[in-house]
Amino acid sequence: MIHTAPERKKPMPHFFFHVRDARQEELSRDETGLDFPDVATACLMTFCAARDMHTAFSVCGWNPQDYSIEVVDAADELVFELPFTLVFGCEVARRPNLSS
Repeated sequence: MIHTAPERKKPMPHFFFHVRDARQEELSRDETGLDFPDVATACLMTFCAARDMHTAFSVCGWNPQDYSIEVVDAADELVFELPFTLVFGCEVARRPNLSS
């Protein structure tokens, strides 16, 4: 009988999620991050989280379409960017400027 070494599980990739405004100025930098088994899962979870952030944006009076989520890996390299315009499409309209 042949004995083999037990298979080592690869650690899950670690991702960080930074929120930026449309002018590409940093708004919020994720210092903790999350582990996901692959990029596809990270993308799906980012999309779901972005949808959940709609209320937070509304409470602050911000238009979510002016922001995006940049997902970077543990080496701080961009993996993908998810603009909120892709999440909300046309369902979020710009607020009219009532001060004029």
